Amino acid sequence: MRTVTLLLRTSLALLALPLLSCGRAEREREAAVEAAKAATLAQIESLFSETIRLADRSAGSAERILRPLPVMTPAEEDALRRFRNAQHVARARALGVRVASSEVGDSLVAEGRLVQLEDSTHHWIVRRGTSPAYVVPDVRLLLEVLGGRFQDRLAEMGVPPYRLEVTSALRTSERQQRLRRTNANAAAGVSSHEFGTTVDLSYAAFAPPADAAEELLEGVPAEFAPYLERFVDLAFESVSARKSRELGAIFSQVLREAQAEGLVLVIYERQQTVYHLTVARALAGA
Repeated sequence: MRTVTLLLRTSLALLALPLLSCGRAEREREAAVEAAKAATLAQIESLFSETIRLADRSAGSAERILRPLPVMTPAEEDALRRFRNAQHVARARALGVRVASSEVGDSLVAEGRLVQLEDSTHHWIVRRGTSPAYVVPDVRLLLEVLGGRFQDRLAEMGVPPYRLEVTSALRTSERQQRLRRTNANAAAGVSSHEFGTTVDLSYAAFAPPADAAEELLEGVPAEFAPYLERFVDLAFESVSARKSRELGAIFSQVLREAQAEGLVLVIYERQQTVYHLTVARALAGA
């Protein structure tokens, strides 16, 4: 069967033929062009339909696995609220530098004491509107550890490797002060976010696997891949939205274990659907 790309090229070649004086030849040429267009559109429609079917099937298998899983108990939630804001700030002061303004932040970035989180990796994404997300290097290492352990748990269950969603990172003292005027949830006094030692991760949403689209779009012409990638991501996002409590319960177990190891301090927020995480010790070279 001819590929979509070949059909498109055939259509273009037919359109480029010189006009013939013979009316019959011209009509045949126009009919051939229309036939090529119809064949191309039909194959494009078939390609899109098949990709969507495969994406729904793959995402649906994850939903079936997650469906019977228990969610967190109140005691498990409370275990992720052991360390309050004052303890997070104390760790932040020990491991970071309070960033009063964007100018101070820029100098710390230049010195390598703050780094920008990549917008998308195999373990996390930075939610749109949050980038650029700056943190101390230890936070980046912490996210790799937590994201890797989370995906290991999912793999054991046969669930695709969903990723973490970073919703907030460094906030300068100036920005934190402005935030308090408009957001009642913003911490009073000093926030650990001001030191680059803290990130917020959503527990209401988990990002699609990094390679899901790549695996499902093998053989798809490059010109259509960007459109179909979004269909694939939406299939997985739909499942993660419906099963966020189950995915959150799995990730929360990872957090409780990491907290017990002294890697991280956690606040399971009530008013915002985020885990407030502060790195608890230096990880570089550990």
